[in-house]
Amino acid sequence: MTSNIDTNLNVFEGVAFHDSRVNTDDETLLANIRSSIRRGHGQVLPTRPHGGRILIVGGGPTLAETFDELRDLYFQGVKICTVNGAYHWLLERNIRPSCQVVIDARDFNARFVMPDVPQCRYFLASQCSPKMFDNVDGREFVGIFHDNVDGAAKELLDAYYLHHWAPTIGGTTVGTRAIALMAMLGYTHMDLFGFDSCWFEEKHHAYAQTENDADRRYRVDVAPLEHPELTQRFYCAPWHIKQAEDFIAFVRGQGHQFLLNVHGRGLLAFLLQAAGASMHVTTD
Repeated sequence: MTSNIDTNLNVFEGVAFHDSRVNTDDETLLANIRSSIRRGHGQVLPTRPHGGRILIVGGGPTLAETFDELRDLYFQGVKICTVNGAYHWLLERNIRPSCQVVIDARDFNARFVMPDVPQCRYFLASQCSPKMFDNVDGREFVGIFHDNVDGAAKELLDAYYLHHWAPTIGGTTVGTRAIALMAMLGYTHMDLFGFDSCWFEEKHHAYAQTENDADRRYRVDVAPLEHPELTQRFYCAPWHIKQAEDFIAFVRGQGHQFLLNVHGRGLLAFLLQAAGASMHVTTD
């Protein structure tokens, strides 16, 4: 039986979302930033749009069923940007990313930049663990960007860079940050693969990622406005729902600057297709 919407949920233009929680304390984040900005890596800064196309690959469960389409685009010469574990998933299938994006500050995510791929660019948030930066030490193409820019973090970056730095907008998850980052780098055509923001057949990723196995699931019903008969049901973790919120906000605010195509049958693809959809989260 469906319960009422949890009072801990907030509402984004009629859509209910769960509050996000930072998985690393402020003291650790600041220590990571102090360490990373002193390593001498060049900053990722905004560039003029150049009309390029790029595939941004996340780890959602529909990644496997859209792989043939992804591979065809890769063989046509379209560049690939991966996030987190999608990097390994593609390497196992002989697909070499052009760049890898990581924002998570926890030490165990240092695995996401191993092994080294020649000519691949590693775009790491300044809040990433020192172990992450240790793993890319000596690589030719490492860029640093900044996505935690409030309060003490902003003061630290202002002081070190003498105000010559640019925040990367886009929300709280690596997926939406990667979209914003590629837009900063001038790409105007983006194809998203593995960006589901939901479970499919008990899978939260296309590959094993044990840190998400215990995530709580919420039932999410989505329908185009005035068309309840087209409702689709998804099951999402809180971070899935927050990513959907970030995605909607970013597309509404910045979507006029680029063309975006979400491949697969996940929540994000449905939200993009059903513009103005109403979305209801329950706790059953």
